[in-house]
Amino acid sequence: MNLAPVYLILIPVVASIFVYLTNDNYSNSLAFISQAIISVIAVKYFQLQDGFANTHSIVLGGWNPIIGIVLRNDRISIAFVFLTILLWWSVMLYTWKNRGKDSRFMFFLMFLEGIYLGLLQSNDMFNIFIFIELITIVSSILILYKKDGDSVRAGLYYLLFNSVGILFYMIGMAMIYNVAGTLNMDLLTLRIAKIENAEFLTTAYIFIMAAVGVKSAFFPVFNWLPKAHSAAPSSISALLSGLLVKSGLYVFIRMNIMFSYDGLDRFFLIIGFFTALAGVFFALSQKDIKRILAYHTVSQVGIIMIGLNSLDQSKSIGGILHIINHAFFKSLLFMGAGAIIHVYKKRNVKEIRGVLRKMPFTSILMIIGMLSITGMPFFNGLISKTIIKEGVKDSSLAVFALKLVNIGTMVSFIKISQIFFGEDKAVKASMDDLTLRIGMLVPALFCIILGIFHVPLMGYLFDIDLGYINPMSIEHWITYGINAVIGFLVYDRIISKDFKFIEKIGQFKISFGNSNYLLILYIFLMLIFKG
Repeated sequence: MNLAPVYLILIPVVASIFVYLTNDNYSNSLAFISQAIISVIAVKYFQLQDGFANTHSIVLGGWNPIIGIVLRNDRISIAFVFLTILLWWSVMLYTWKNRGKDSRFMFFLMFLEGIYLGLLQSNDMFNIFIFIELITIVSSILILYKKDGDSVRAGLYYLLFNSVGILFYMIGMAMIYNVAGTLNMDLLTLRIAKIENAEFLTTAYIFIMAAVGVKSAFFPVFNWLPKAHSAAPSSISALLSGLLVKSGLYVFIRMNIMFSYDGLDRFFLIIGFFTALAGVFFALSQKDIKRILAYHTVSQVGIIMIGLNSLDQSKSIGGILHIINHAFFKSLLFMGAGAIIHVYKKRNVKEIRGVLRKMPFTSILMIIGMLSITGMPFFNGLISKTIIKEGVKDSSLAVFALKLVNIGTMVSFIKISQIFFGEDKAVKASMDDLTLRIGMLVPALFCIILGIFHVPLMGYLFDIDLGYINPMSIEHWITYGINAVIGFLVYDRIISKDFKFIEKIGQFKISFGNSNYLLILYIFLMLIFKG
């Protein structure tokens, strides 16, 4: 099993090529065989490495690690590997009935999994660059796969703007290589600490963080995300929101470990608050169910950033845990939205009615996702949000901002919840496909499992004790109830009235040119704060 990291990358990639070349409906089922094999390999690999109490690295081809390709896994990367495999299972099952006979779609879907697993296990900056570029290109193809006007514009916008962002990563990488003589991240961790030209290193770090900011949709460079997520096929929206946007956050975690630079911690904490608030602000003005969910991905990225840059760094695990939790409940919500849109042929939450009666199974799973994202006790969102709140409890302003974001999230999902009630007699069909239901059931179960069994699971994966978080605590129930009441009042008195200023906010757009100006502003702000 020493070569397990290689197998995890190559098996989906090779299987995808075989599916593409055969172009046969029956050969497409190889996707499930491939998925089953890498699932077994990942579990065996985890067991043989004793839960990754220590890291495991391999150098491909026997090269010197200074110049060779190195794959490395630790507790963080293996958690992301398991998360990736689970969500790909869900999406493959969800999309099988509609896309299972499309060899090209299955090729891109499986190939994307292989290169994403490659990113997670890479231990040098150049290979991270290569994998991010590949992920961007394949994701763009999948976003515009429907080939209608919205999806093509969104896919090209995503491709071009993320390509601009990654150029800054390349510049920062070249600067690092110039002073350190290697791109191996383990060696860089040792060498960076000995380099005296701190100003040069800080500038390189800022350029890399510019790319990370674009890829992760930080404020103010988030505009590509709602365009891409709302226009893509729902299965791809689930992957984009659940996993692919996390590639930037994963690189953020890795680069901060490597640089050990804390000069911009407070800046990223502030960026987290603005990202979370901006996401909620724009979500409240939307009526398209997928755009509401897309803007809430921006908001949740902000909450993750607050957790990763917590004032109490012992609580930064809350940010990593929220990445995992968000992947489950947001992919579930996008898949549910896709099923509803497929049946109703509508996306406006004010026009969709009677979903609970017409689609009871989908409705129940959607409600599980909504309870999770709003932080109800016994669901996974509460656990990570509680850790994040504990990490910033010494700042009254930070605590208030988090409460504001939580209430805004509650308002949005009260707004969405109206689709479950009423009656639409024109709608006759229902989504009764078994594989689709199983695909949605997987993340729904994990929303509950991680909310109830968080203590043993997090102890096993990360060796941390979360026993102090008690979902049965009356405080959690009271807080959730207060947020629900305030959220309902805000929706009933303001949002539901469709005031003109709300409609104008919903129509607000940022052009590609202005997005690039905002990227320059983002870099400029980092240069100011680092001083």
